[in-house]
Amino acid sequence: MKRKRGQSMVEMALISPFLVMTLLMVIDCGRAAYDYATLAGAAREGARAAITTGSNRPDNNRAIGAVQLNAIGLQLNPGSCVNDTPPVSPSMSANTGLIYVGAGNGNTTPNAPSGQPSSAGGACGAVVPSYAGHYPLAVTIKYNFKPLTPFGSQFFPGGIVMTVTSTMSTEY
Repeated sequence: MKRKRGQSMVEMALISPFLVMTLLMVIDCGRAAYDYATLAGAAREGARAAITTGSNRPDNNRAIGAVQLNAIGLQLNPGSCVNDTPPVSPSMSANTGLIYVGAGNGNTTPNAPSGQPSSAGGACGAVVPSYAGHYPLAVTIKYNFKPLTPFGSQFFPGGIVMTVTSTMSTEY
């Protein structure tokens, strides 16, 4: 009888590291799914804020504020050139993201909400607000997800860059 109990303890000792590793990977996958769903909702709300009409025309700050308000638990900041096309691989620290407001698919000129003042550019591209008409505007979020587990970090040492875009047409 005692030998069988000892055998069960040895089997459990051999299998428990794999069970714990599997549990931690499931937790990391759940965190990634939560972050992606939150980013998608935040991008949608940011795009909605950028295209609305009314007495106060929306600007970049309103769209970025809507994104940050709806990205619960995530750290997001405006990109260095908010109205430019997002870079393929921006430099971001772990579990942080960058927000861009720009032209949507099929939109060749306007790249900012109508309340944003136009500018000639400088280091950034020119800002061309979308005044009258129906222009697609896109809010893009690039987020660097860093796994918590050492096993996940081994395969993704720099993190996983999640890119979420929501495009809507202006209503003015």
